[in-house]
Amino acid sequence: MNSDKKNKLEQAQDRLGLQFPAELFEFIAKLDNEKVLFGKEEWLFWSVKDKQSDEDDNYIVRASLHFKSEWGLDGLVFATNGIGDYLLVMPEELNDVILVMLHETAELKLFSKNIHDAVQNGPAGYSLTDNYFFKIDEHDVVVRSDNFDEVIAGEDADNFWEHYELRSKLDDLIDDEKTEQTSDILSGLEQLIEHADERNKEWALNKLSDIYFKGFGPIPPNIERALEYNQQAIDIGSFKALSNRAACYFFGIGIDKDIHKAFALATEANELSKANNFADILASKPGGGMYDDLVEMIEKEIRRLKNGG
Repeated sequence: MNSDKKNKLEQAQDRLGLQFPAELFEFIAKLDNEKVLFGKEEWLFWSVKDKQSDEDDNYIVRASLHFKSEWGLDGLVFATNGIGDYLLVMPEELNDVILVMLHETAELKLFSKNIHDAVQNGPAGYSLTDNYFFKIDEHDVVVRSDNFDEVIAGEDADNFWEHYELRSKLDDLIDDEKTEQTSDILSGLEQLIEHADERNKEWALNKLSDIYFKGFGPIPPNIERALEYNQQAIDIGSFKALSNRAACYFFGIGIDKDIHKAFALATEANELSKANNFADILASKPGGGMYDDLVEMIEKEIRRLKNGG
């Protein structure tokens, strides 16, 4: 362990009145390069560049004080991705858990259970879920997610971590088109549908629907089965599933073409999507939803047909 880096970390702990988890402390103290890969994501540990001769040059202190000024919370910020997001721990609240602060949505989400898990498995799939620990709402008030905290601390904690990690793994396998593992993918998705919470169940149903719509490796397209999974996702309130059903009605995929049903479902999906944390980013207009473009496309076709086009 580098003694100079260890001194800088101890200095940060003393100034901030917080203690790094031991394993994370050791990990940072051993770094020789500021660039670290967690899965496919590159994170920058700028404390590696601190000038050892300058007591005031301490990245963790600066970044952590900035975090406290914005969030009013005690935490140790230790890495950034260079585009405004950063990693931190809140040891007094969450022990070894590593959080990611997402600047575009002003949320603190789960990054990994601990540094060992981050190194071995990469991020826990924070972009795939609406779950958060804290967020800054539209009134600039820091809001704590009690439900999320209860899941982490409660009796279902082990199941939560298991399903979270399974979802992240399955998403990587599907995105990377690992068709040789199709059997494992289907088994994992069925496991989430059977045992996971509603958010993960919804995600798994939509993934299975996509697989059977398009085909995947040894699985040929099966529109009837795809629509069955799609309906199950709609039944538990999935706006993504609604938008997919709207597209089916619009193009006449597996069901009779009905442009007015397509418009009604697309509009409903778009309105429901506005509650999603990423709606403002994905919307094509201020105050819009995630499916603005789909609604507009169907509207144009309705006008065209009305005008005898």
